[in-house]
Amino acid sequence: MSGDLKLASEQRVLPGPQLPGIVAELNHSERDQEIQRQILWLIVSRAILMLFGLNLADLLETLPPRLGSVPFISFFNITTVVLTAAYFGLWWSRRRPSWQLYLQIGADLWLTTLLVAHTRGIESPFVSFYLLIIIYSSLTLGRNGAMIGAALCAVLYSGIISTTQLGLISFGPPRIESETLAFRISFHALGFFSVAFLGTYLSVRLYAVKEQLEAKTDSVKHLEKLNERIVSCIRSGLITTNLGGTITVFNSAAEEITEKKSSDVLETPVQSVIGEELWLKIQSVDPLKDLRPLRHEFWVTMPDGEKRFLGFSVSPLMGKEGRLFGYIIAFQDLTEIQRLGEEIRLKEKMAAIGRMAAGIAHEIRNPLTSIRGSAEVLRSRLTLHERDARLMDIMLRESDRLNKFVEDFLCFARPGKQPKHSVELVSLLRDTSTLLENNPEVRKMHSIILRPEIAQIAIHGNPDQLKQVFWNLSQNALRAMPEGGTLTIQIATAQDGGARITFQDTGIGMTREEKENLFQPFHSGFKTGTGLGLSIVFQIMDDHKGRISYESEKGRGTTVSLYLPPQEPASKSAHVH
Repeated sequence: MSGDLKLASEQRVLPGPQLPGIVAELNHSERDQEIQRQILWLIVSRAILMLFGLNLADLLETLPPRLGSVPFISFFNITTVVLTAAYFGLWWSRRRPSWQLYLQIGADLWLTTLLVAHTRGIESPFVSFYLLIIIYSSLTLGRNGAMIGAALCAVLYSGIISTTQLGLISFGPPRIESETLAFRISFHALGFFSVAFLGTYLSVRLYAVKEQLEAKTDSVKHLEKLNERIVSCIRSGLITTNLGGTITVFNSAAEEITEKKSSDVLETPVQSVIGEELWLKIQSVDPLKDLRPLRHEFWVTMPDGEKRFLGFSVSPLMGKEGRLFGYIIAFQDLTEIQRLGEEIRLKEKMAAIGRMAAGIAHEIRNPLTSIRGSAEVLRSRLTLHERDARLMDIMLRESDRLNKFVEDFLCFARPGKQPKHSVELVSLLRDTSTLLENNPEVRKMHSIILRPEIAQIAIHGNPDQLKQVFWNLSQNALRAMPEGGTLTIQIATAQDGGARITFQDTGIGMTREEKENLFQPFHSGFKTGTGLGLSIVFQIMDDHKGRISYESEKGRGTTVSLYLPPQEPASKSAHVH
């Protein structure tokens, strides 16, 4: 790891001019991009200064009329346009940007010297152009560029004064005394180098501030991305709003729970997600007096019609000064918890009913057996008229029905007292399917399809109870198809090695109320039946540590899914056959 860091640091050391601050630490590509931006700024600002500045000076008649045989202003205008076009061409090529800077500085020194020399030398108003060259040299090329620029400006300016003083050029100012000449050269040279030092200092400060600004910008961006990742990774739905209730944040968990896209709800009223009632409660609470989160739970209908039970917790969003500027709304999908709670309550209810049912069933069964036995004896010994014989048959038949009800009651009350061992489910389902096909309730318009996806699978359970589960579910499916239909039974291996069995019919389906009371005892969706069939199924599945789920829609049939856990190893099983 240290080797990688060392290599990375070595790659950041760049050849070429020394740049202060952040530019000196940029990698090659970033440095070139920075210089390209500086060059473009330099080209544009130079063209504006030369064209407008010199033409304004010409209007004020501060420029000589001609440069040789060419009008003075025309020469500089044409030269500026040609050089600007050439600079743009080089800039567009992106070749050696550092050398482009040196080329432009050299051309600017030449033009400035020519301009100063033809506008009365040391008395020229354009001597300040040397200072501009030194300043932008320090900003673009750093300390070395500033010193080189200052030295060249001092040499060229001294050369103009010296050649004028020696009479080598005739368009300069009148000769001045040697002491005054030396003072002026020294004064301007000192000024040039002072500007170079000041420009270098300002350049270093500028790049230091730029470095700090970019570091803070990167830090803010990092914090923003970190905040986005944290918000997106929270498994609870998270919404933030302003005081008016407009949604400003809507994380991915909120999208998943509500089945709404953040792009559709951002900058929209929060009432479309949490409802008008909760929003009114939020507004009725004074967060400065009551700092406790507001909690609320209710059922929400999803776009696809599914109902989910959501729990909301609302907290005020406060600023540093304790000023309220919005709300944080966190929520979770509590549907599964609600379902488990209802399942626990149902189990407790069934256990209580079961304990009571066991005693009642025995009290009913004993006299019922005596009554039926006495009726059979009387029927065999007495010669009955047709009407009396029919009444006796009704008595025996109703006794059998009542006895069947008592048996179901006992099965519901005591499902866990049956011995368990290894049970092969595929063959058990085949037996159930065969019994169904020979059942008088199965008509010609009924079709029973068994689709085992595996050859065999064994679990630890009681075969009679499991057969009761399969039989009850199949009977319910057939009753749900009075006009005929198809019952499809499938069995497959679950991911953990257990068994997954589904009973799918094409019957009448169930209403929401029927689904809510599906496993409640004595609730039957059919005219015939005791209402204990699915309660017995629930009890047996619970005793086998299995799970049962269902999907149903009115008019579109019902699918019931069973899960039975995998069989324990032989050494741990009580009985293995």
